[in-house]
Amino acid sequence: MTTRALPVGLLLLTLVLDGQGLHRTSFYVLVFALAAAAVAALGAFGDLVELPGRAPGQALARVESSCAGLGAVLVLVAAAARGQTATAETVPALAVSATVGALLLLGPPAVAAALRTAVPSLRRALAR
Repeated sequence: MTTRALPVGLLLLTLVLDGQGLHRTSFYVLVFALAAAAVAALGAFGDLVELPGRAPGQALARVESSCAGLGAVLVLVAAAARGQTATAETVPALAVSATVGALLLLGPPAVAAALRTAVPSLRRALAR
C-alpha cells in the first residue's frame, strides 16, 4: 500500500510547493514522484501477473495496473515539461495538467488499497 500512496503524496506536495512559488524544489519532488510512480506501476503489474487465470480480482488488478502505468506516464510528461523551465518563475500549463491527471489516476487506486487493508482491521476492532 505504501508504494501506491507515496507517488500521490509527492504529487500533492508538488502542487503545494508550486502554490508557494518554490518551483525548483517542486521540480525535484516531481522527479522523486516519477521514481515512486514507476515502482508503484511495476508493483501493480506484478500483482496482476501473480493472479491465477480466472481469479475474482483480476479485473480490478487490470484496472489498477493500467491506472498506475498511465499515471507514471503522466508524471513523466509533467517532469519533462518542467525540465526546461525548472528555474523559471512560472510553471507550464502542460506540467500542471499532467500532474493533476496523474493524481486523478493514481489517487483512487491508492485509496482503494488503503481501504482494503484498513476495513478488515476496523471490523475486528469493532467486533471486540
